[in-house]
Amino acid sequence: MKVTDFYPIFYTNDVEAEIERYAKDLGFALKHRPEIEFLDYAVLENKNGRRIDLVCSHFPSDSFTEGYLGMRANVNDFEAGVSYFAKQGYAIFGEPHETAASIVALLNKGDKDFIVLFHHK
Repeated sequence: MKVTDFYPIFYTNDVEAEIERYAKDLGFALKHRPEIEFLDYAVLENKNGRRIDLVCSHFPSDSFTEGYLGMRANVNDFEAGVSYFAKQGYAIFGEPHETAASIVALLNKGDKDFIVLFHHK
């Protein structure tokens, strides 16, 4: 299993406003908007290829606060990625979300340590 990228994820209550703020203040542009059930999700990228993700949950029981949420880890093998992070104490939070293009899962260790595991098929 290979981790192909790591970058930060920020939680926000208003993804559209944050996309605008990151574009205006920090020079990021919208790269794409993955469709993930119960989430507003945006991937931003700057001119140097650095990325950040913005996320807002609409799942009724979620109680995330605005600010830094955790790291996104892109992996070339989803099951191996789950196993790799499990050895570091992370467990899948909820259920993985699969589309024709990707598999995504939120992993957590404790109350405030999150990784979004992302596999592009």
